[in-house]
Amino acid sequence: MDHARRREQLWQRAREQRLDAFLVISVERSDRPNLRYLTGFTGSFGILVVREKPLFITDSRYTEQAGKEVPELPIEEVKGRWFSWLAEKLTALGVKRVGLGAHRTSLHVYQELTRLAPGIEFVPQAGLIEDLRRVKSADEIARIAAAAQLTDAGLKWVLGQLASGRRERDVALDLEIWYRRHGAEAVAFDLIVASGPGSAMPHYRPGERTIARGDVVLFDIGAQVDGYCADLTRVVAVGDPGGEAREIYRIVLEANRAGLEAVREGKGGKDVDAAARDVIVRAGYGDRFGHGLGHGVGLEIHEAPGVGPASEDTLAVGNVVTVEPGVYLPGRFGVRIEDLVAVTADGCQTLSGFPKDELIVL
Repeated sequence: MDHARRREQLWQRAREQRLDAFLVISVERSDRPNLRYLTGFTGSFGILVVREKPLFITDSRYTEQAGKEVPELPIEEVKGRWFSWLAEKLTALGVKRVGLGAHRTSLHVYQELTRLAPGIEFVPQAGLIEDLRRVKSADEIARIAAAAQLTDAGLKWVLGQLASGRRERDVALDLEIWYRRHGAEAVAFDLIVASGPGSAMPHYRPGERTIARGDVVLFDIGAQVDGYCADLTRVVAVGDPGGEAREIYRIVLEANRAGLEAVREGKGGKDVDAAARDVIVRAGYGDRFGHGLGHGVGLEIHEAPGVGPASEDTLAVGNVVTVEPGVYLPGRFGVRIEDLVAVTADGCQTLSGFPKDELIVL
């Protein structure tokens, strides 16, 4: 990962805004994704001062770790209260206009720094780092692909353990443990295992319900590898789910394929959404597909660009996005089929590899 190049790109953007420095502050991981993107640091407390000569700041818990993870930057250790220490440090550096990430920096941090360093103007900036993160490098896509491959492998394993009578939460826990044992740094989000009526809730939390014969079971899952996330949704059935479930599956699969076909450089996020949504609308289930078609994935499970009816984003080569249409019948069942893709000039590279051509019945 070329962290130095990323910091230089941010510094160029900061100078365009007439800033003397840009602060990335991660307290208890409050801005972990941006700090990791710019430095590779994985601890819970770190501050990056981006200027012509960048500086990394942490406390005694992470001084040694930072020396290993951020060897190319000078590292200073906070003594005492970090608010006061940082205000004094910035004042000593002679900076007058300092940018702060508006998405992640809390109002409290902004107010305290303004109070403690009255000679410095702190300027909230929206999207300076997040815009850089939209386009993934080849190294980043390789890490996301590795996370996707591990996600696929975990689903294959857990389906071999799936049976009626098992609790959803136990299946989700077993899968999370499997991921961690097989190389995942973490899971990308709280894994969803939703059976029967629960599968009709897009962000269901697995609970005490036991899987029954004839249930549709929706898996929305993802591993995290080297900081990068994967996102996959597949639906299976435990026993015969009936003809309606098979028909809904067919419709959603057609919508998924239409969405994938629409993904390419220069395409609007709302246009990709429309390509998939139209399939579901024509089938008479438009009111049962309420969420957007997809979202960006990287160091976070939800990041830019957006792929939905309200999206104002245009896809670019190197974006990594999901395509996940669904149909949800409240109180009965739901079907969502989600793939993870990297945008290319003439289409997309599919990173998800788990079979979907027909509804798997166990």
